[in-house]
Amino acid sequence: MDGTPLLLGISFLTSFVAAPRFIHKLRAAGYVVRDYYKPQKPLVPTMGGLVILTGVLASLIIAQFVVNSVESLLILYFVVLTFMVLGLIDDLIDVGRKLKIVLPYFMALPVALLNRDTTLWLGFTEVELGVFYTIVVAPVYVMVVSNLINMHAGYNGLAVGLSSILLLFIGIAAWIKYGISEVAYVMPILGAAIAFLFYNRYPSRIFEGNCGNFMLGAAIGALLVLYNLEIFGVVILLPHIVNFLMYVVWRVKKLGEVKFGEVREDGSLRVPNPLTLKWLLPYYWRITEPQAVLILYLLTAISGFLGLALIFW
Repeated sequence: MDGTPLLLGISFLTSFVAAPRFIHKLRAAGYVVRDYYKPQKPLVPTMGGLVILTGVLASLIIAQFVVNSVESLLILYFVVLTFMVLGLIDDLIDVGRKLKIVLPYFMALPVALLNRDTTLWLGFTEVELGVFYTIVVAPVYVMVVSNLINMHAGYNGLAVGLSSILLLFIGIAAWIKYGISEVAYVMPILGAAIAFLFYNRYPSRIFEGNCGNFMLGAAIGALLVLYNLEIFGVVILLPHIVNFLMYVVWRVKKLGEVKFGEVREDGSLRVPNPLTLKWLLPYYWRITEPQAVLILYLLTAISGFLGLALIFW
């Protein structure tokens, strides 16, 4: 597959240039939410996943002219875009938690067309799963990853930054396993995500919304399935998995629905409990939002290097 640097560049430049226009339009249309981790709780434009979408689409248009076998690339991003649509609908009308868990399974079914191998490598042996992998394991994997990404969010630049780190490590793993040409699958979403992060980092000028989180999560899950890197994916997603398990404890303890903390006068975070990964350190120590985000970036980067060690092993 050719055109890898071009796909990255086109997606980055398109999203970077489009972002200010989207920020203006979304604010004017009233698509804003409060940033509860700022003293004045300002209104910030949301549904910034649309910005990432523009970069992905521009890159896919170019891909048709520079990529040798573009069919798999388009199938993969068809799945990604359907998840983005679900997230966009949720941003607009709130589809509910149950539908966000169930619908992604059916939306992920086309990943069956991308299966290169129906074996699952367990680190010490391979298990041939055949059709069970195709219609159960692969779509469920994408569904789970998309929800993990959507759950581990809430700070400026957190979800998009973590997703960019994950995508970078997936690209490196694909390079090691298949060669540089195969990294082209990662480029449309990676370039757009990095460009968007420039506007989404602290203090955010725009939030990605559920449409952005679901799109990024679907891309990460589908790429891991495409490259047959499922166990590698479990390793690099360890912080996200821990975050989910902490949420399970929260639900078991029936602590109620609390979505946000607040900011003290000194700029440090005050959070209601330590039962999400982003709240764990601020609950026990006085740290700021940017500091918390950098620590979470570091945890995911460490998981990424552990994943690469697994590839070499």
